[in-house]
Amino acid sequence: MDIKQIVLDLCAMNDEQEWFEFKENWFQPETLGEYVSALSNAAAFHYKKYAYFIWGVEDENHKIVGTTFNQYCDHNKEPYQNYLARNLSPSLNFSFEETQIQQKRVVVLVIPAAFEIPTAFKERRYIRIRSSKCNIKDYPKREIELFKILDGRTETIETIPAKYQELTFQKLFGYYGSKGIVLSDKTFIKNLGLRNEEGQFNLLAQLLSDDSHFPLRVSIF
Repeated sequence: MDIKQIVLDLCAMNDEQEWFEFKENWFQPETLGEYVSALSNAAAFHYKKYAYFIWGVEDENHKIVGTTFNQYCDHNKEPYQNYLARNLSPSLNFSFEETQIQQKRVVVLVIPAAFEIPTAFKERRYIRIRSSKCNIKDYPKREIELFKILDGRTETIETIPAKYQELTFQKLFGYYGSKGIVLSDKTFIKNLGLRNEEGQFNLLAQLLSDDSHFPLRVSIF
């Protein structure tokens, strides 16, 4: 896993998504545990393998500023990482990764997506809704949908493979350019979520491609 490239890719996104979070030096032991639960469940909800909590990046403008956060600190006379692992259920194979970007220290908490059942912290399940961390029981429809996803019963245009895999996107670049937005050749596929977890172009990619093979019917009244 190329942590440095992951951070750069996430910083390049225009908006913060529900499956990653930027902070500079913030650290609240209990609340971070809730964030881990929320991000793990949000990653599953959005069909991502991992979620990320990143220290050393400004939240608003995604500028890399570095951090003094100590991932090896103690909490209540116990290594914080032990405390976090002990209070997550089911067990989650998270990891703290450290890297240097633009000569700035960045720490990334890599959080696996929930699997089979939602991730809980101290027996409470959380999820991200936009930029908010919420108790999932307050959003029963989203909770039901998450269970369907974890049970493998939900397919979306992001998970269904495209019927055609030789796709081009020149018209998409032209459309974004007309709106004053410049797409990167290297990152637009990842940033727009155009591949499923198996690495195949998904149905969304086919719809946005130069030749989607979908007939369009227009009715004029």
